[in-house]
Amino acid sequence: MTGVSMATISRALSNPGKVRPATRMRIEAAIREFRQKSSSGRSGLIGMIVPDIANEFFPLMLSGVEGEGSESGCTVMLCSCNGQMKAEERALRKLLDIGVDGIIYITSGSAPPLLKETIASQSLPVIFLDRDPGIPGTALITTDNRNGMLQAARYLATLGHRRILYLGGSEGTSTEMLRWQGFMEAMADASIHGDAIGELHAGFSASAAYEAVKDLIAVGGFGYTAIAAANDVMALGALKAIREAKKRVPEDVSIIGYDDIPSAAFSDLTTVRQPFMEMGRSAILQLMAAISDCSMPQKRTVLPSSIVFRGTCAIARD
Repeated sequence: MTGVSMATISRALSNPGKVRPATRMRIEAAIREFRQKSSSGRSGLIGMIVPDIANEFFPLMLSGVEGEGSESGCTVMLCSCNGQMKAEERALRKLLDIGVDGIIYITSGSAPPLLKETIASQSLPVIFLDRDPGIPGTALITTDNRNGMLQAARYLATLGHRRILYLGGSEGTSTEMLRWQGFMEAMADASIHGDAIGELHAGFSASAAYEAVKDLIAVGGFGYTAIAAANDVMALGALKAIREAKKRVPEDVSIIGYDDIPSAAFSDLTTVRQPFMEMGRSAILQLMAAISDCSMPQKRTVLPSSIVFRGTCAIARD
């Protein structure tokens, strides 16, 4: 209908400034026309907003969404927002303009005003995935983040570690707050307090985690025998910094991650597995049900997580 590639259409929706205005207007007109021609009054388009598509965890959930959605004849339109609320609001406005039937939303933190207005107006269904925006009465698919990190930190404590560094993600996100709660609960259970507990935040980024741990080692402040990271990419960044400092993993420092992304297995990383495919499938199924019946009650689903034991954790030498 537009005479342009799918890549151009995706770019026009997620980053409209990089597409010529005439092309962008043609794409928007075609989507509106497609919606108008639909005999059901629906476009068959599902919007999905994610903080950062470069983070391996989010595409894994997307694959669950797309796999289930394609079987039902839905097309998923993805918007990656680089963890910026203004970009989220622009993406949301664009998805509303083109007439999506519903939206799966992974927030970067708190919800933008337009999102709250959309939910309050009940103009279309929104399912939150992974992170809780703190809006009462909304649908959410997530995992038990507090208990997942509780089990991870408790595992390190049972291995005899008494000086443990918590490597956290983006402060303010529900997942980060719950994982920190679980970590501190495990520390209290193991009677680990005060200076024996370290805390660094690296925004769920491998490069930021690498630099943070590297800087900590450089100033001579790394006296920890274990690291509990709030996601796998941070754990892998820390792993690189530890090995560059000529410390052995797990002999000198044990590391446990969170998510169980595919690269974790290749790095032999002990981690907490989240059922990302099931999360994505559950989100699209619940969204399609809400599209079919807008009066159905909003559900909050919390899926379990579990430790995957690999080779980056060992009994503490001291």
